[in-house]
Amino acid sequence: MLPSKLAFVDLETTGMRFRYDRIIEIGIVLVDDNKITSTYSSLVNPNSHIPPSIQKMTGITADELEKAPTFRDLHDTIEELLRDRVFVAHNARFDYGFLKSEYKRLEKTFSPKQFCTVRFSRTLFPQLPRHNLDTIITHFGILVENRHRALDDARATYEFFIKAKEQVDPKIFLQAVEKTFKKPYLPKNLESGILDDLPESPGVYIFYGENDLPLYIGKSINIKERVLSHFSSDVHSPTEMNISQQITRIETIKTAGELGALFLESRLIKEKLPIYNKMLRLTQELMVLKKKEDQNGYLTTDLEQLSDLTLPKDEDTLGIFRSRKQAKELQSNLALKYSLCEKLLGLEKTSGACFGYRLERCKGACIGKESTLGYNMRFVEAFSQHKIKSWPFKGKILITELDEFEGKTDYFLVDNWCILSKVQTDTNDSFLEEEYTYAFDLDTYKIIARYLLSPKNIKNIRELLNDN
Repeated sequence: MLPSKLAFVDLETTGMRFRYDRIIEIGIVLVDDNKITSTYSSLVNPNSHIPPSIQKMTGITADELEKAPTFRDLHDTIEELLRDRVFVAHNARFDYGFLKSEYKRLEKTFSPKQFCTVRFSRTLFPQLPRHNLDTIITHFGILVENRHRALDDARATYEFFIKAKEQVDPKIFLQAVEKTFKKPYLPKNLESGILDDLPESPGVYIFYGENDLPLYIGKSINIKERVLSHFSSDVHSPTEMNISQQITRIETIKTAGELGALFLESRLIKEKLPIYNKMLRLTQELMVLKKKEDQNGYLTTDLEQLSDLTLPKDEDTLGIFRSRKQAKELQSNLALKYSLCEKLLGLEKTSGACFGYRLERCKGACIGKESTLGYNMRFVEAFSQHKIKSWPFKGKILITELDEFEGKTDYFLVDNWCILSKVQTDTNDSFLEEEYTYAFDLDTYKIIARYLLSPKNIKNIRELLNDN
C-alpha cells in the first residue's frame, strides 16, 4: 500500500543530461491522505546558459533566472519538504536524477522512495497510445493553466493520480500501486541498510550465499531498482524465493552504461558459474554448422566443433551453437518449416526415402525426385537468417559509452565481433585499462549485433581506419 504522505514533484531544466544540465524551476505539491495540504514553487538560478528552445517552451527567461536563488540556497527547504514522503513524479527517474545530481554536487545524499506515474499509467491504462504527460492531460481532461511550468505540471500529475483512483476499481487500483511501488523486504541473512546503499547506476550485481558461493549475477541500468525488484513483496518465482533464502552478500560493479553491463554480466557468469544463471553459464565448446554439397549437388550440413577461438569467415558457416543438441533442434525446425529433407540434413539415417517424404513433408530430394535448384534455394533461405553476420566495418571500431550522472566513460575496442580491450576514465582523470582475450564468444556477438542495429547508437561508434 502506498503511504499517505506524498510529494508530487516536477522540474524544468536546461536540458536532459544530469551531468551537464541544471534545474531552472521546481514545483512540489504536498499531499496527505489524497488531499493537497500545501504547495511550493521556485525558479532556480542554474548559473549556466539557458537554451532559447527551453525559454520558448517554458516561458522562463534568462533575466528571471539571474535574479532567482541557486539550488544551494534552496536545498535545505526542498529537503525538509520532501522528508518522510514518497517522491512522486511523471517519469520519476528524470526528476529524481536531477535532484540527486544537484545534491551530489553539494556532497549530500538524496534517496527518497519513488513512485513513477508513467509506470503506474502503463499498468492501469495499457490501451493508451502513449503515457507522456500531454497524453494523460488530454485523455483525462485535466485543466493545466501553464504547461511546462513546474508547479502546474506537478498539479497535473496529482490530478491524474486522483482521477485514476476515482475511475478504477479499488482492488485493481491498489494492485497497480503495489506493482509500481514494489515494496521490498530484506532477506533474513542480509545486513540491515545494505539495500539503501546500493548504487543507482548501470552495472552488474552479484548475489552470494554461504561460503561466498555465487548464486546469481544480473545487470541493470539501475542496480538498486533491479535488486529491489528481486525482493519485492509479491515474489512468486521459486528461483527468486530460493535466492532470498540463501543470499548473504551483494557485490556491485558499476559501468558507464548498459552495453558495458551486458559485456561484464556475460563474462562474469562464465567465470563464476553462479548456480541460478542457467543460460549464459554454459561453457562447453561451441559447435559450427557448415554448408556442404553432396555428390548429387544437394546442399547438406556438417556439424563440427569450433577448432579455434576466432570466428570462421567462410561463406559455408551456417551458424554457431552452444551445443550439438541446439544445432539439431534448429535443423529439425527448419526442415519442418521449409520442407527440407532430414536425411540430407544428417538428422535421419536410411538407405531409401526419408520418413518425411512418406508424410509429404519432404519433396523427395533424398531420392532425387526434386530438382537441386529448387531444394537448394529453400535451403539457403532457411538458414540465411541464422548465419553469423559479416563484420560490417573494414577494421576495428571504438564504442564510447558515457555515464553523465557518475561522470564515467567506458571505451570498448572491438574487431570482428570480439572485444579487444576496455578503457574506463572518470572526472578525476583516473584511467583503468582491461585487456580481453581475442576470442569469439556467441553471447558477445549477440550483444554487439543488437547494439549496432539501433540507430541511436551510431553516434557512439568510431571506425578506426589503418588501426589508428
